[in-house]
Amino acid sequence: MKRVLSTALAGAAIALVGLAGAAEAQFYKGKRITILINYSAGGPTDIEGRLVAKHLSKHIPGNPRIIVKNVPGAGGITGSNYMGEVAKPDGLSLAIFTPPLISQVLQDPGLRVDFSKFVWLAGIGHPQVCYIRKDAGSGVSSVEDVLKIKGFKAAGMRTTSSHDLRFRMALDLLGADYKYVTGYKGLAKVVAGVMQNETQFSCGSVPGFRKNVEPNLIEPGHAISLWYYSAVDPKGMEVRNPHLKGIPTYLDVYKKLKGKSPSGVRYDAFQLINNLSVSMLRGSFVPEGTPDEAVKALRAAWEALAKDKDFAADYTKVIKAPPNIILAAAAQAHVDAAGKVSPEIVAFFKDLIGRK
Repeated sequence: MKRVLSTALAGAAIALVGLAGAAEAQFYKGKRITILINYSAGGPTDIEGRLVAKHLSKHIPGNPRIIVKNVPGAGGITGSNYMGEVAKPDGLSLAIFTPPLISQVLQDPGLRVDFSKFVWLAGIGHPQVCYIRKDAGSGVSSVEDVLKIKGFKAAGMRTTSSHDLRFRMALDLLGADYKYVTGYKGLAKVVAGVMQNETQFSCGSVPGFRKNVEPNLIEPGHAISLWYYSAVDPKGMEVRNPHLKGIPTYLDVYKKLKGKSPSGVRYDAFQLINNLSVSMLRGSFVPEGTPDEAVKALRAAWEALAKDKDFAADYTKVIKAPPNIILAAAAQAHVDAAGKVSPEIVAFFKDLIGRK
C-alpha cells in the first residue's frame, strides 16, 4: 500500500511540474519580449545584453520573439526609472542593465525607483581594467610612472556613478596627481575621448576593454593597461581573474608603489563599491508585480543559459572570458547588501562627490 501511495504521489508531483511548465509555455506563446538596456548601443552593457538576448530566447518556454531597446542616459538612471515607472509588469519587459546601485545608496534625487522592489532574475559579474595613454604628462611606460606625472586627465561619466567613484578613490589612495573630467555619455564615449587625447586615463569592464580599448589603444601602442579591480572575499583575500593574466590587480599595484596594504575609510568605501560592481556588474530584472508564470519561466531560462555551451562559446569569443552568471537568489542578496551601507561610508561618498 505504501509503495502504491508513494508511486501515486510521485506521479502527481510530476504532473504538477508538467502543468506548471505548460502554463509558463502558454504564457509566452505568440508573444514578444522587449529586452531593455540602460546604456547606448555599442557600449559594453549593450554588447553583453545583446549576447544574452541572442541565446536567452531559446530557453524561454513558448518561444517568444525578442527585440532589444536601448534606454540610455544619466549613468543608467534613465533606464532604471523607465523600468519602475513606465514598463508594464506584464512579463514582456525585461531589463539587462548595469544597475546604478550606488545612486540608490547615495539617495541620488534623479533616481526615483527602489532596486529592491524589482523582481531579480540573475546577474553577470565582471572586473574592471584601468588604462592610461603612454604620452600622458611626461610619458608613461610602466605603472610606476603614474605617480610621477602631473595633472593627467581621468575620464568619467557621472559624479555619482560607481565607475567614477571607484577610479577616483583608487587614484586618491595612491596619491596620483590628476584632474577629474566627467560627463561622457557612456563608456564608448569615454574610450573615444582617450583616443582623441581629450583625456588620458580611464577604466572599463572586460567587454568594453576587449572590444574598444585593446584594439584601439593597447595594441597600437598608444596606451598601457595599469591594473584590474579584483573582488575581495569575506576573509580579505583577493579573488583573482585567470583571464586577465599579465595585468596586475589594484592591490598588487598599491603594495608595489606604497610598500603596504591600503586601509582606512577611503579604502573601505572603495572596497564596498568595488565588490558591488565586480560581483554583479550587469543585472537582469522585471518590474514588481510581474506574473509568477513569467518570473518562473525567465528565471529558469537564466539557469539554462548558465549551462548553455553555445552561449558560453559565443560569449567567450566576444568578451575573451567566460560568463560569470549569478542566479536570482544571489542577485537579490547583492541588491539587499546595497541597502546596508554604513552612514560613515555614505558620508564619505557624498563628501567625495561634493569635491568634484
